[in-house]
Amino acid sequence: MAVGQPPPPSAPGRALTAGPELDAVVRAFALEDAPARLRYRLDVGALTFSSAISYDSIPAWSDVFAVLSARENGLRLVSALVAWDAMRFLALGGERLVLPPELPCDTAVAAIWRHCFLRQFGEWRYRNGIRYRGGAPELVPSAPSRAEEVRGGGRTSRTGGRALLTNGGGKDTLAGMMILGRSGIAYDVYEACLPVGGDQALQRHLLENLRSGAAARSAAVVRVSVRDDFYSRPAAEFADAGVTAEHYRTDFAVGHTANYVGYLPVVLHGGYERVWFNIERSADDPHVVWEGEKISHQWCKSREYQSISSRLFSELTGRDWFTGFDSTLRGFYDHAIYRVVSSRPDLLLHTHSCNYGKPWCGRCPKCCFCYLMTTAFLGEDYARELLGVGHSLLADPRNLPVWESLMDASQVAWECVPSHQEIVTAVDQCLARGVDHPVLRRYAPGRETAARLRTRFAGVDWPSVPAPMAAAVRELTGSPFLPSRVR
Repeated sequence: MAVGQPPPPSAPGRALTAGPELDAVVRAFALEDAPARLRYRLDVGALTFSSAISYDSIPAWSDVFAVLSARENGLRLVSALVAWDAMRFLALGGERLVLPPELPCDTAVAAIWRHCFLRQFGEWRYRNGIRYRGGAPELVPSAPSRAEEVRGGGRTSRTGGRALLTNGGGKDTLAGMMILGRSGIAYDVYEACLPVGGDQALQRHLLENLRSGAAARSAAVVRVSVRDDFYSRPAAEFADAGVTAEHYRTDFAVGHTANYVGYLPVVLHGGYERVWFNIERSADDPHVVWEGEKISHQWCKSREYQSISSRLFSELTGRDWFTGFDSTLRGFYDHAIYRVVSSRPDLLLHTHSCNYGKPWCGRCPKCCFCYLMTTAFLGEDYARELLGVGHSLLADPRNLPVWESLMDASQVAWECVPSHQEIVTAVDQCLARGVDHPVLRRYAPGRETAARLRTRFAGVDWPSVPAPMAAAVRELTGSPFLPSRVR
């Protein structure tokens, strides 16, 4: 268990904007068709935001509501979609998210929402020293009013057990596609464009580039896009409104990377019995422990959240045929994943991972991590080609703080990257390959430590590998590691 930076001071009931009673209030919402789209408007203090989730592959909301066990579940589903998507706005301040009177808010769903908020925003709370007087923010309805009945009348395109695979565009997606393809498991592909990812045309192009190159040509594509006017605003506007917290532009709850509730209309309309993510073992490991609480940047990828969201499907829809959210890579650490994808360097060139300057900025922890791992398995010339850079990221002095955050056990990178131990295992493998830079020598583990770490991270947790994929995983992870360097 990693223990990083010392905990910041606790701040019970701390208000980040105008006052302690500040609420995030959803003022209005609308459902549109052709395609199915959910819009809502929200106020936080003096700031007003609008957000829209477009299910581009669903013609109309009636096609979703018709699958529900009861018509009244339609508004409960919409209420949850708004509540989970709007969760991120509490990073600006306040202790309550208030729903409009038309949207029901029952006790069971509100309790799940509170739990998910604390876990998803654990990193943000830790880094800002946030504590809530009630233990967690509240999800509450505004003054009660009679909700109009949602009428369903469309059809479901249920696929009789077909699975849905998420395409994030990176090497994890490539590994998942390779495993499912070799296992003969049919799937459709889910692709989402998010506000945090910048230009949506570029996002869509990069996702299509990987899908078209990696044995997924025959799969149907389910597309979703999330747009808002939050990420595009200048920092000065938030400062003028009194926002004092840092890291408030978090993507932990945005759209359909970390918000599994947002998948439910797609699951209902497509009749999918399983949604496959491509999430590695390290997603379940905490980054720090704060006053006894485990804090993880990647809780949104954890087994716990997938299990909660799978149960929430039944709670909100009244249906029991969805077997749940799962991962093709839960039995793998990143070293085993790179063993898979390094067997297809031609396809790996179609991947991207940067969240800041897609496809690669070459300066963030994600870019540096991918560069290091790719160097460890395919050499530094290939890593430069993958990221489109003409120099070594390992020798660039501007990247030294990033390398320190990745390799120094007293720091935390706060990105979707694995533990320091797994990263220094890659350092050892780079040196064994003959790639030698001062930053690698500085953090290189000893020979015995390197051997122990290599055994740990190179292996596969076979009980976590779904039985239909086991043979394919054995074939794809059969290539050996390079031996530890000789000193």
